[in-house]
Amino acid sequence: MTIDELDTPTLLLDLDALERNLDRMADQIARMPAKLRPHAKTHKTAIIARMQLERGAIGVCAAKLAEAEVLADGGVPDILITSELVGAPKLERLIALARRVRLTIVVDGIAVAQPIAQAAVAGAVRLRTLVDVNVGQNRAGVDPGEPAVALGRFVAAAPGLALAGLQGYEGHLQHVAAAPARAAADATALELLRGTAAAFRAAGLSTEIVTTGGTGTSRFAASFAGITDVQPGSYAVMDAQYGAVHELDYQYALTVLSTVISVRGSTAVLDAGYKSLSDDAGPPRLLAGGAGFSFAGDEFGKLSAAAGQPFAVGDKVRLIPGHCDTTINLHDEYVVHRGQTICDRWTIAARGKSR
Repeated sequence: MTIDELDTPTLLLDLDALERNLDRMADQIARMPAKLRPHAKTHKTAIIARMQLERGAIGVCAAKLAEAEVLADGGVPDILITSELVGAPKLERLIALARRVRLTIVVDGIAVAQPIAQAAVAGAVRLRTLVDVNVGQNRAGVDPGEPAVALGRFVAAAPGLALAGLQGYEGHLQHVAAAPARAAADATALELLRGTAAAFRAAGLSTEIVTTGGTGTSRFAASFAGITDVQPGSYAVMDAQYGAVHELDYQYALTVLSTVISVRGSTAVLDAGYKSLSDDAGPPRLLAGGAGFSFAGDEFGKLSAAAGQPFAVGDKVRLIPGHCDTTINLHDEYVVHRGQTICDRWTIAARGKSR
């Protein structure tokens, strides 16, 4: 089967571009002091996670416990859950997962850490734990410096927990367009993390792991003194939002295939809308051609044809999602292709796994 024979809307994954992206990141990080611990919250499948491990990644990240469970089911042996875990239903699952894989978690306060420690003791496990530090994103994370050290002391002394270091994700800097401005801002954020790591060492606390970095900042973070590993995710498939970030040089591996179902003058109506493409990072754009996309409802999109680019009913177009993570979460499978030829279908096993 070829791409033109597919029904739509369909989430396409270009295997050649995916492999080039994975190779490029692996080669880039291999020349730097830090290691690669890529984030699976983007692709949501153990298939790609194993491809990353085969290229030298030391483990993978998951945003949610349910994602980590899917990765473990798929044979991924080392997982860092990068979000705080709260509530009795999660802690029971957490202990069960810790018995299956090498698991690391993060905490940003005693209110988070203490129930986990109690559950770990009751479950006869010891959980590798990072102190999650706010380095400017102002989302989760304890303040850098002494507040983080105080939490580190609590974790180090808590039965059931094993302090392994720090996390300080600078997510607010991933889409700063200009590379020099992004590098400068990243250095400011990472100084907060490095200073906190120094305070940990002065207090006799572990800094085995000091982890940070996303697709937009990983090449800066991986060469920053004291950083042990980086967590890029979107680089594997890319999206229009990251396409506007300078000097990343990764290829678009992910597109949504859609069909023109109506033409009104210079406007083509597509069969892909909010249920096929997320809008949280702006609209998608055409992989080829200059027509502009706008959402027209749950099931519909519109293309305003550029000069000399008329559309006809039945035409198929490929759209680069504005945000890859949230678009992938709308689909059950990747239709995998090399060139125009379909070569596989991969279930997106962690789709919707938000608990």
